[in-house]
Amino acid sequence: MDILCSTALKPAILEISKSMGNIFGFSTNFKFGPTKSLIQELDDERNVDLVILTKEAIGQLADKNVVQFPFVDLASTGIGLAKRPGLKSPDISTVEGFKNFLTTSTSIAYTSDGVSGIYIANLIEEFHMTEALRAKTKKVQGGYAAELIIQGDCDYALQNISELMGVKGIEIVGPFPDQIQLVTIFSGAVTRSSNHTKMGIDFLKTLESAKAQSIFKSRGLEVINK
Repeated sequence: MDILCSTALKPAILEISKSMGNIFGFSTNFKFGPTKSLIQELDDERNVDLVILTKEAIGQLADKNVVQFPFVDLASTGIGLAKRPGLKSPDISTVEGFKNFLTTSTSIAYTSDGVSGIYIANLIEEFHMTEALRAKTKKVQGGYAAELIIQGDCDYALQNISELMGVKGIEIVGPFPDQIQLVTIFSGAVTRSSNHTKMGIDFLKTLESAKAQSIFKSRGLEVINK
Protein backbone atom coordinates (compact mmCIF):
# COMPACT_ATOMS: atom_id res chain seq x y z
CA MET A 1 0.00 0.00 0.00
CA ASP A 2 1.43 3.37 -1.06
CA ILE A 3 1.11 6.19 1.48
CA LEU A 4 1.94 9.88 1.25
CA CYS A 5 2.60 11.35 4.70
CA SER A 6 3.57 14.76 6.02
CA THR A 7 7.10 15.00 7.42
CA ALA A 8 5.62 16.20 10.73
CA LEU A 9 4.40 12.67 11.42
CA LYS A 10 7.40 10.82 9.98
CA PRO A 11 9.15 9.76 13.24
CA ALA A 12 5.87 8.60 14.79
CA ILE A 13 4.59 6.79 11.70
CA LEU A 14 7.89 4.96 11.15
CA GLU A 15 7.98 3.86 14.80
CA ILE A 16 4.36 2.69 14.65
CA SER A 17 5.07 0.76 11.45
CA LYS A 18 8.15 -0.83 12.99
CA SER A 19 6.52 -1.82 16.28
CA MET A 20 3.06 -2.70 14.97
CA GLY A 21 3.75 -3.69 11.37
CA ASN A 22 3.15 -7.37 12.06
CA ILE A 23 -0.54 -6.71 12.69
CA PHE A 24 -1.13 -4.97 9.36
CA GLY A 25 -0.96 -8.07 7.20
CA PHE A 26 0.29 -6.02 4.25
CA SER A 27 3.35 -4.02 3.28
CA THR A 28 3.45 -0.23 3.44
CA ASN A 29 5.49 2.09 1.22
CA PHE A 30 5.86 5.64 2.52
CA LYS A 31 6.74 8.89 0.78
CA PHE A 32 7.33 11.72 3.25
CA GLY A 33 7.47 15.41 2.51
CA PRO A 34 5.81 18.80 3.01
CA THR A 35 2.06 18.74 2.44
CA LYS A 36 2.34 21.11 -0.52
CA SER A 37 4.80 18.81 -2.32
CA LEU A 38 2.78 15.69 -1.60
CA ILE A 39 -0.36 17.24 -3.04
CA GLN A 40 1.63 17.77 -6.23
CA GLU A 41 2.33 14.03 -6.24
CA LEU A 42 -1.42 13.45 -6.39
CA ASP A 43 -1.83 16.09 -9.10
CA ASP A 44 0.76 14.17 -11.13
CA GLU A 45 -1.53 11.13 -10.87
CA ARG A 46 0.92 9.08 -8.84
CA ASN A 47 -0.59 5.79 -7.68
CA VAL A 48 -1.43 6.49 -4.02
CA ASP A 49 -3.70 4.56 -1.65
CA LEU A 50 -3.66 6.70 1.47
CA VAL A 51 -2.73 10.27 2.39
CA ILE A 52 -1.85 11.69 5.82
CA LEU A 53 -1.68 15.45 5.47
CA THR A 54 -2.90 18.61 7.17
CA LYS A 55 -6.62 18.59 7.87
CA GLU A 56 -6.99 21.63 5.63
CA ALA A 57 -5.32 19.83 2.74
CA ILE A 58 -7.49 16.73 3.21
CA GLY A 59 -10.56 18.98 3.03
CA GLN A 60 -9.30 20.51 -0.21
CA LEU A 61 -8.71 17.06 -1.68
CA ALA A 62 -12.23 16.06 -0.66
CA ASP A 63 -13.61 19.08 -2.52
CA LYS A 64 -11.78 17.80 -5.60
CA ASN A 65 -13.21 14.29 -5.04
CA VAL A 66 -9.67 12.87 -4.64
CA VAL A 67 -10.19 11.18 -1.25
CA GLN A 68 -13.00 9.15 0.28
CA PHE A 69 -15.06 9.81 3.37
CA PRO A 70 -14.70 9.36 6.27
CA PHE A 71 -11.53 11.23 7.20
CA VAL A 72 -9.68 10.51 10.43
CA ASP A 73 -8.14 13.29 12.54
CA LEU A 74 -4.99 11.69 13.98
CA ALA A 75 -2.79 14.18 15.82
CA SER A 76 -1.69 17.78 16.06
CA THR A 77 1.50 19.67 16.79
CA GLY A 78 2.61 23.23 17.38
CA ILE A 79 5.78 25.05 16.32
CA GLY A 80 8.80 25.17 18.58
CA LEU A 81 12.43 26.21 18.86
CA ALA A 82 15.49 23.96 19.07
CA LYS A 83 19.11 24.89 19.77
CA ARG A 84 22.62 23.61 19.64
CA PRO A 85 23.52 21.84 22.92
CA GLY A 86 25.56 24.07 25.21
CA LEU A 87 23.93 27.31 24.16
CA LYS A 88 21.87 29.21 26.70
CA SER A 89 18.13 28.74 26.20
CA PRO A 90 16.47 32.00 25.20
CA ASP A 91 13.23 33.01 26.91
CA ILE A 92 10.51 32.73 24.24
CA SER A 93 7.58 32.46 26.65
CA THR A 94 6.23 35.84 25.50
CA VAL A 95 5.92 37.51 22.11
CA GLU A 96 8.41 40.19 23.14
CA GLY A 97 10.82 37.52 24.35
CA PHE A 98 10.46 35.71 21.03
CA LYS A 99 11.13 38.91 19.09
CA ASN A 100 14.18 39.55 21.23
CA PHE A 101 15.43 36.05 20.45
CA LEU A 102 15.08 36.68 16.72
CA THR A 103 16.97 39.95 17.03
CA THR A 104 19.85 38.59 19.12
CA SER A 105 20.15 35.07 17.69
CA THR A 106 23.31 34.20 15.81
CA SER A 107 21.72 32.03 13.10
CA ILE A 108 18.33 30.39 12.54
CA ALA A 109 16.88 27.82 10.17
CA TYR A 110 13.40 26.88 9.08
CA THR A 111 11.83 25.20 6.05
CA SER A 112 10.89 27.10 2.92
CA ASP A 113 7.93 24.97 1.83
CA GLY A 114 6.46 23.28 4.90
CA VAL A 115 3.37 24.56 6.70
CA SER A 116 5.46 25.72 9.67
CA GLY A 117 8.12 27.31 7.48
CA ILE A 118 5.62 29.32 5.47
CA TYR A 119 3.97 30.47 8.69
CA ILE A 120 7.32 31.46 10.26
CA ALA A 121 8.32 33.47 7.18
CA ASN A 122 5.00 35.33 7.29
CA LEU A 123 5.36 35.90 11.04
CA ILE A 124 8.82 37.40 10.60
CA GLU A 125 7.42 39.65 7.87
CA GLU A 126 4.64 40.77 10.22
CA PHE A 127 7.35 41.67 12.73
CA HIS A 128 9.07 43.73 9.98
CA MET A 129 12.25 41.70 10.53
CA THR A 130 12.66 39.97 7.16
CA GLU A 131 15.55 42.15 5.96
CA ALA A 132 17.21 42.33 9.38
CA LEU A 133 17.27 38.53 9.68
CA ARG A 134 18.04 37.65 6.06
CA ALA A 135 21.82 37.33 6.47
CA LYS A 136 21.54 34.90 9.41
CA THR A 137 18.59 32.86 8.13
CA LYS A 138 18.93 29.53 6.37
CA LYS A 139 15.94 27.93 4.66
CA VAL A 140 15.63 24.20 4.11
CA GLN A 141 13.54 22.76 1.29
CA GLY A 142 11.62 19.99 3.03
CA GLY A 143 13.06 17.68 5.67
CA TYR A 144 14.22 18.69 9.13
CA ALA A 145 15.47 22.22 9.70
CA ALA A 146 17.27 21.09 12.88
CA GLU A 147 19.62 18.92 10.83
CA LEU A 148 21.46 22.14 10.03
CA ILE A 149 22.31 22.39 13.73
CA ILE A 150 23.91 18.93 13.61
CA GLN A 151 25.79 19.88 10.45
CA GLY A 152 27.15 23.00 12.15
CA ASP A 153 25.38 25.37 9.77
CA CYS A 154 23.20 27.16 12.34
CA ASP A 155 22.59 27.46 16.08
CA TYR A 156 18.77 27.46 16.19
CA ALA A 157 15.93 25.82 14.26
CA LEU A 158 12.24 26.67 14.12
CA GLN A 159 9.78 23.99 13.03
CA ASN A 160 6.90 21.81 14.19
CA ILE A 161 7.89 20.27 17.52
CA SER A 162 7.30 16.74 16.21
CA GLU A 163 9.84 17.42 13.44
CA LEU A 164 12.39 18.95 15.80
CA MET A 165 12.11 15.81 17.94
CA GLY A 166 12.98 13.74 14.86
CA VAL A 167 16.58 14.99 15.04
CA LYS A 168 18.98 13.54 17.60
CA GLY A 169 21.70 15.63 19.22
CA ILE A 170 19.77 18.89 19.59
CA GLU A 171 17.88 20.44 22.51
CA ILE A 172 14.28 21.62 22.41
CA VAL A 173 13.88 25.08 23.95
CA GLY A 174 10.08 25.03 23.91
CA PRO A 175 6.97 26.01 21.97
CA PHE A 176 6.13 29.39 20.50
CA PRO A 177 4.10 31.71 22.76
CA ASP A 178 0.37 30.97 22.62
CA GLN A 179 -0.37 34.33 21.01
CA ILE A 180 1.66 33.45 17.90
CA GLN A 181 1.44 29.67 18.00
CA LEU A 182 0.17 27.69 15.02
CA VAL A 183 -1.31 24.30 15.86
CA THR A 184 -1.70 22.04 12.83
CA ILE A 185 -4.03 19.05 12.78
CA PHE A 186 -3.08 16.09 10.61
CA SER A 187 -5.69 13.77 9.16
CA GLY A 188 -5.75 10.59 7.12
CA ALA A 189 -7.95 9.51 4.21
CA VAL A 190 -8.06 6.80 1.59
CA THR A 191 -7.89 7.97 -2.02
CA ARG A 192 -10.75 7.27 -4.40
CA SER A 193 -8.31 5.72 -6.88
CA SER A 194 -7.00 3.19 -4.35
CA ASN A 195 -7.33 -0.53 -5.05
CA HIS A 196 -6.73 -1.20 -1.34
CA THR A 197 -9.55 0.67 0.36
CA LYS A 198 -10.02 -1.86 3.16
CA MET A 199 -6.28 -1.92 3.87
CA GLY A 200 -6.28 1.85 4.08
CA ILE A 201 -9.21 1.90 6.49
CA ASP A 202 -7.56 -0.79 8.63
CA PHE A 203 -4.31 1.18 8.69
CA LEU A 204 -6.11 4.32 9.88
CA LYS A 205 -7.86 2.29 12.59
CA THR A 206 -4.45 1.07 13.75
CA LEU A 207 -3.27 4.67 14.02
CA GLU A 208 -6.19 5.32 16.37
CA SER A 209 -5.21 2.49 18.71
CA ALA A 210 -3.95 3.17 22.24
CA LYS A 211 -0.44 1.98 21.40
CA ALA A 212 -0.21 4.17 18.32
CA GLN A 213 -1.52 7.17 20.23
CA SER A 214 1.12 6.59 22.90
CA ILE A 215 3.79 6.72 20.20
CA PHE A 216 2.30 9.90 18.77
CA LYS A 217 2.55 11.55 22.19
CA SER A 218 6.15 10.40 22.69
CA ARG A 219 7.05 12.03 19.39
CA GLY A 220 5.80 15.51 20.21
CA LEU A 221 2.26 15.15 18.89
CA GLU A 222 -1.05 15.67 20.64
CA VAL A 223 -3.71 13.04 20.07
CA ILE A 224 -7.07 14.30 18.78
CA ASN A 225 -9.85 13.52 21.24
CA LYS A 226 -12.75 11.89 19.45
